[in-house]
Amino acid sequence: MPCAEISSALSEFARCEETPLGARIATHCLYPSFEPVHVFVAKVGDEYRVHDGRGAFEAAQIHGRDVVTATHAIEHEAAYFHLRFLDCSVVANVSSSDWLESAILSVANASSLGANRAVARHLAAAEIALVDRIEETLSLTFGAKRYQRNFSARGKSGKEHQFDFAVRDGSEFSLLINGVAPHHSSIAAKYVAFADTDADMQFKFAVCDRELDTGDTALLQQVASIVPLASLAAGARRSLDHVG
Repeated sequence: MPCAEISSALSEFARCEETPLGARIATHCLYPSFEPVHVFVAKVGDEYRVHDGRGAFEAAQIHGRDVVTATHAIEHEAAYFHLRFLDCSVVANVSSSDWLESAILSVANASSLGANRAVARHLAAAEIALVDRIEETLSLTFGAKRYQRNFSARGKSGKEHQFDFAVRDGSEFSLLINGVAPHHSSIAAKYVAFADTDADMQFKFAVCDRELDTGDTALLQQVASIVPLASLAAGARRSLDHVG
């Protein structure tokens, strides 16, 4: 591709817009939503205040309301880049314009990594809670001896995949179950496991307790049956009735 086309495609990142928070620059770093990180530069006395305008904190809040988790995650990444987390913003103060490029890049990276770390922690906690609720349903529906938690199954590729549960019909484990959170990393991981497993879709359940994005639903429906947690007991019984 010619350099002119590349430059045109990246021209958005060369723009600088004056705002009440300071001069705003779009960067190449991304939040969990794949929105670009914007960094703001404000002149304060003889120094420059470079910050993310609460971007990481607000991005983390979209996926979960756990302020403590978000704060700790963003503080961790800010400290790694020798920055501070003040008033819910990742901040750098520099005394010379010679350091602006480094400060902007550091704030952008810390903001992106902090938001992604916070969302990953929230996602892990949400999935653990969902898996526990799935187990409660399976235990009440089938009894503890009919299912196995953390079930390993070899895929068509030869790779071992871990499923949250497998439910037994007679002597065989026939129904594979994964809890799915409404986040791209959860969707992608569960899609790969289901797609690589040689079993009919009616015996592969993607269980959710919150509504999934339309695109994520369309993707998962190619490889598994999407089952709301409230419908799991009835759906599992119905699928196992068709075994054999």
